[in-house]
Amino acid sequence: MFKKTAFFAAALVGPAALAGLAATSSPAAAQEAIPTATVYYTDLDLSSPDDQKILERRLVKAARKICKMDQPAVGSNLPSASSLACYHQATDKFDGQIAAATRDQNTSIRLGG
Repeated sequence: MFKKTAFFAAALVGPAALAGLAATSSPAAAQEAIPTATVYYTDLDLSSPDDQKILERRLVKAARKICKMDQPAVGSNLPSASSLACYHQATDKFDGQIAAATRDQNTSIRLGG
């Protein structure tokens, strides 16, 4: 079947799509590790809108985890401002990530891979 995975990277300085690196604004930020998550979609047929929604849910789950959305800010029940910014920046990239994964999967099918 398909042997592709989507690599999702995000950082407080900005997310990157499919294993790219985010640009940073300071040398200290550039040296920090960018948290990443691997999101598998080998079991999905991305030509199907239902399977695209499943991939989107997996990406949301990964973004919530690496942006620490379930860890409330000190003295609050809500995520920190940096977690929210990370999450929103990461999820803004999902349409492009899903489109790229769909193109890759369709190309692989046409080429017999």
